[in-house]
Amino acid sequence: MRVGVLGIGKTPHKIQHHKSLRDLITDAGALAFADAGVTPADIQMLYVGNVGSVGFNYENSTGLMASSHLGTVPAGAVRVEAACGTGAWALHLGTVAIASGLYDTVMVVGAEKMNDLATVEATSIIAQAADSKEEYFSGLTFPSGVALTARSYMRTYGLTEEDLAHTSVKNHHYGARNPYAHLRFECTVEEVMKSAKVADPLKLYEVCPMTDAASAIILCREDILRDQPDKPQVYITATSMASGTWYAASDSLKDGYELFHRPATKAYEMAGVTADDIDVAEIYNSFAIQEPLGIEGLGFAPQGKGWEGAKDGSTWIDGKVGVNLSGGLLCKGHPLGATGATQAVDIIEQLRGTAPPDMQRKDAEIGISACRGGPGSVGAIHIYQRLEGD
Repeated sequence: MRVGVLGIGKTPHKIQHHKSLRDLITDAGALAFADAGVTPADIQMLYVGNVGSVGFNYENSTGLMASSHLGTVPAGAVRVEAACGTGAWALHLGTVAIASGLYDTVMVVGAEKMNDLATVEATSIIAQAADSKEEYFSGLTFPSGVALTARSYMRTYGLTEEDLAHTSVKNHHYGARNPYAHLRFECTVEEVMKSAKVADPLKLYEVCPMTDAASAIILCREDILRDQPDKPQVYITATSMASGTWYAASDSLKDGYELFHRPATKAYEMAGVTADDIDVAEIYNSFAIQEPLGIEGLGFAPQGKGWEGAKDGSTWIDGKVGVNLSGGLLCKGHPLGATGATQAVDIIEQLRGTAPPDMQRKDAEIGISACRGGPGSVGAIHIYQRLEGD
């Protein structure tokens, strides 16, 4: 399977009170149109990933709103929602739509506007991506649920809190160099350890911020991109989705591993590559512990060893595989519906060689994005390859 990436666009990740949800969508979309060299009239289908527009923005038909403001009418438009995996689900649908032969050119947008509400209101909306009827009102929030996972991982594999802190140090090293990141500062293990406790053992520097952002991707048939050899020849060569546990209370380390391992195994087979072939990876890490879990699920390290790369350098820019060279969600922030789409754009930039200089992996040819959602309810894997003259 080869689906061409014709154009990309993204907004900064930050609190943007002066921008509405539709502003973010149209900003990212305009950049993607310009990059692709197409007009809205060329789009045959629009997939919009958005989680909380009803609660955050008092808007419901987000796909139709986006179609109107992007100018893609009369093409079909639909809103996609799958918790934090929403943007990746939208990308999956767009990729499948092209691979099926039904459409020639489609547009995928992920967008979320989260910061116009008080924090307590916003977090209650985020909680609806899990069991908000029983667990949330019993005090089992996303931070506390992931903290239980972190404590279980540390106990099972003999980690200290300082060991896990290296993950944040790595992410903040690159986040400080990412002009699109919400948090742009470096930190040390000691500073991570001194940051405020959010949910023991997780500390403030191990938790992502809420942010406002949108990303857009224009996909096309392989031959359309091949006919434009001056454009970067980057293709999506695999897309694989999975579902997992709904309840945080019963989410086990095995569940967390399988959430990525199962779809990644299928994706590697689809693309004809292995974990050893991957140059760059964007792995979901709204909390620091989720990065080593993802590293293990994708096959970059044995179970219980995924944290070591941040400490020994093997997941840094010159390591065996560059993981979250964007700063990950810990620094970019987590704009819910936009996250999966932004991960894709970041990998595509790596393969094009257009990432910011201090984040660019040399000669990156194959990349992977891994997005998750809910307590462990959604797993989404995409593989991307630069295939010049292939």
